[in-house]
Amino acid sequence: MKDIRSILPNIASDTTGAAAALFEAEGLTIIHDAAGSHEVFVTFEEARDLENRRTVSSRLTQLEAVTGDDSRLLAAIEAECGDEPPKFVEIIGSPVPFTIGADLDGLAAEVEFSTGVPAFGVNCGAFEPYDKGAGEAVRKLIEKAALPPKEEKEFDLNLLGVSPLDYSSAELKALCRELAAVGFEKINPIAMDAGFEVFQNAARAKACLVVSVSGLPAARLLKSRYGIPYFVGAPVDGVSAQAIAREIAEAAEEVQPMPKGEGGVLVIGEAVLAKTLARRFSEICSLPALAGIVGSNEREVLPDVPCVILDTEEKIRRELAKGYDIIVGDPLYKLIMPKNSSARFIERPHRAQSGRLYPPTDKPISEVIGKASE
Repeated sequence: MKDIRSILPNIASDTTGAAAALFEAEGLTIIHDAAGSHEVFVTFEEARDLENRRTVSSRLTQLEAVTGDDSRLLAAIEAECGDEPPKFVEIIGSPVPFTIGADLDGLAAEVEFSTGVPAFGVNCGAFEPYDKGAGEAVRKLIEKAALPPKEEKEFDLNLLGVSPLDYSSAELKALCRELAAVGFEKINPIAMDAGFEVFQNAARAKACLVVSVSGLPAARLLKSRYGIPYFVGAPVDGVSAQAIAREIAEAAEEVQPMPKGEGGVLVIGEAVLAKTLARRFSEICSLPALAGIVGSNEREVLPDVPCVILDTEEKIRRELAKGYDIIVGDPLYKLIMPKNSSARFIERPHRAQSGRLYPPTDKPISEVIGKASE
């Protein structure tokens, strides 16, 4: 009951994250539900072109839920894979399968056995934030699809965690430009604006850069299985990109902690990007900066940057009332700011928070930094 929201919509769920992460990967994605979760995804949370994308609902019936009968679903998947086989089959959970304990991994194994198409289940229940589902989906597809590494690495860097729920296409291009400017010219962006091949090439990079929490599971897998090192941070401008390049080249220790305190700058959003921006603001504005985390907060994500977990509307409301000089976040947060607030609000739409209410920015993240420093 603590997270009842009267104004802000709920953050996108793990079911949405799993569907969005592999939307362009040329697979068949099945949201195992009675159509509700699928309807929310395609109507409110997915802004990309749905044409030629194979994301469907299993149309789970009440009888199938009660009896656990998966025969109709298996038959439908086999028929779908027959004429034009997808690169993979992803079966995503939703509240009903989660509640009744549906064995999505077992179901995926049956699909793979009968069709020969790689298949896996993503055990979502729509009760966790979007980055949980996206992280598991990307990790599992890399497990299935990654080609063996070559002695000569083909890519300088895997860019992990570029979820469309956190970054726009324009922002992804800007991140790649920043990295190219400091020497990373061959970049493998997983998993936005690219197809199945980026997952196949995952083990053929020298290092991984994690730019959102959803990239951590895949980064850990690639490190444990192939020894590929990973680093965390978003190259939002030239200085940030240079720092990341230095860290990757030298495996440098984290920088010294920044001062804490009220006032200054509050950046609300996904953990990696919010902390990266907070660190950068503190450097250029000479103000204390705090990251407000609205999704998952992993301990190893830039642990030197002060942060606060904002997992309820009430916590967000209280934090917005603390007298910050600058607040950066989704435009919806302005609806719950105190009317007498003197804070300067810099808008950066966050798809996971406001869905289609605000279009993703077509500006690079460095422009957000520029506005704060004016």
